[in-house]
Order: sequence, then C-alpha cells, then structure tokens
Amino acid sequence: MNRVVIVMVALACLVSAACVSKPPKKQFQRLAGEFVSPVHITKPVDQQSAVIGITIKSSAWQPNTEDRLYLVKVENDRDLFEGTKLIPTSIVAPPPGSGGGGTVYVQNVPPGRYAAVAFSTSEKGFGKVREVTLFLLPKTVVKQSDTTVTPGGIHFMGEYEVGASTMVLQEKAADDVQAHYFEVFWGKPLTQVIADLQILGTPAYFAVHTVSAKPGSRDADAEARFQATAKHDLEPSWAPVIDRSRALAK
Repeated sequence: MNRVVIVMVALACLVSAACVSKPPKKQFQRLAGEFVSPVHITKPVDQQSAVIGITIKSSAWQPNTEDRLYLVKVENDRDLFEGTKLIPTSIVAPPPGSGGGGTVYVQNVPPGRYAAVAFSTSEKGFGKVREVTLFLLPKTVVKQSDTTVTPGGIHFMGEYEVGASTMVLQEKAADDVQAHYFEVFWGKPLTQVIADLQILGTPAYFAVHTVSAKPGSRDADAEARFQATAKHDLEPSWAPVIDRSRALAK
C-alpha cells in the first residue's frame, strides 16, 4: 500500500511540474501575437453593416512585417481611458516604398463608440514563431480617435503620424492611459512588472513600448484620402457604403 501511495504522490508531482512548465498564455500573447487569427477583409453581412478605419504613419510599420491596431470598445465615458474590451483590426502589410504606414479596418463592426489604443508589429522569427512588439498610443491619440459608429456607414478615426518609441520599463515612459492599457494587455500593472524585473535585472529589450504622436488630422481632406484608400482596399461590395458616406459628407 505504501508503494502505491508513493507512486501516486510522484505522479501528482510530475503533473504539477508539467502544469508549471506550461503556464497559460498571457493576454498580451493572445491579443498581440501569433495566437490571434488574422482578421481577413470581408464582405458586408447586411445593409446595416459598418466599417471603421484609421491611418497610421510609423517607421515601425515596414514592408515584410504584419502589423495590427487595437481598438477599445467605449460603453461609457470612463471606458475611453480605462476600458477593457479590446478589438484587433485587420492585418496591414505596408507596401514596398511606403516609408512605414498603412490603413487598417474593422469590418461589420457593431454600432457604438471605439478608440485606438495600441498597435503591434509582427515579423517572422525561427520556425512558426513570430516576433511581436506592442506599441501603446498616447492619451492624446486615444482621445482624438474616439469615434461613434452608426449602422450602414464607413467611419474615419483619423490620420496620425507616430514619433519615437520608448521601452515601457523606462522611467516616466508611459502616461496614465498607456499604463492602464499595458495592464490590460499584459495582465499585471506596469509598476508591478517593473518591480519584479528589478529583482531579476531590467532586460535590455522588452516587447512593449510607448510612442509619441503628432496631433492627428480628421478634416475633410484626410477623410477623403481615407475613403479613397478604403475603396481600393476593401471588397467591392463595400463600395455602396463608401459612396453613401461620401454623399452624406457633402
């Protein structure tokens, strides 16, 4: 009997060790990494279908990378800076010679308010692994990109030029909104992550950065450029939605 008990205890220890060696994927990995299936360009599902998009110019968005932007669903005013429901956009692959940048979309998006909070870049590593870096947008962009989506329309969140990036672990690298969305992605407060890493030694590189940005543009000319790009990028069946939005804007 004692031998049976010993064997059962040993097996339990092995199972526990196996569980420890394979921790659950962090939310950052699920949202920003290879574990998120690409959001393909799709057709409208019905006449109420809407699309929302944003144009980002960034040196981080380069040819041969797969880049994605993340929106927060704003159900009340507090959610703009303290939201938790994040939505990945379709992947953008910047064309050669573009100088970094692109336009991304969420299609068949339900009516409501949304804002841009972060973007990621993804390059091929060894095997099937993708090296993902997350960039947290500043509070000014989150606020300016706040957009209300109505049924059957195409909606423009703005045109933004992103500046220099800073590793989020550096002192005063993040504003309060960037710190909040870091916690949403990573699953732990930024202050706790910094404290934990200080015990082990701050790494030379960390896969989350903050970025600065120039004031965005949401004027008629910027929106016209966006609509022209959308008509080229999206399925032809979105053309009536784009044309209808153009007519309403006149």
